[in-house]
Amino acid sequence: MPATPAPAEFPEDLTLGIRELDDQHKTLFAVLDRILAVSRDPYRQLDDDGTNTVLDIMTDLKDAAMQHFDQEETLMDQRDYPGLDDQQEAHERFLDDLVRIEADLMNGTAVPPVRLHADLADQLAAHVREMDRELAQFLNKSEK
Repeated sequence: MPATPAPAEFPEDLTLGIRELDDQHKTLFAVLDRILAVSRDPYRQLDDDGTNTVLDIMTDLKDAAMQHFDQEETLMDQRDYPGLDDQQEAHERFLDDLVRIEADLMNGTAVPPVRLHADLADQLAAHVREMDRELAQFLNKSEK
């Protein structure tokens, strides 16, 4: 049986230096990492129990993401961040992806857990590295 991949440690390059955002990003990755523990072999399709567990994790991920996005967008609005609209669109796309993945899980067409984890982790990391990094630079500059 293949070894279970290790959960993705929160990469240092995703640290923005804004504690509230960094803590929320770490929470999102921690929820996401739970997907890897669902199956003894995360490279295979899930059985019904595994699918139900991943659906529960997806609900937790969606809830954590919505809470984070709401707080982040409120902060952007309060600071008149010029990239707010782009951030909101990116947040909506991520949530739409989660809904699509839930549908795939329910109809049996979801990818194995290791691929699901990697795809979502890559998507989250890219968002933090690109969009949230710009936000952090803006916020740090506006505080000075």
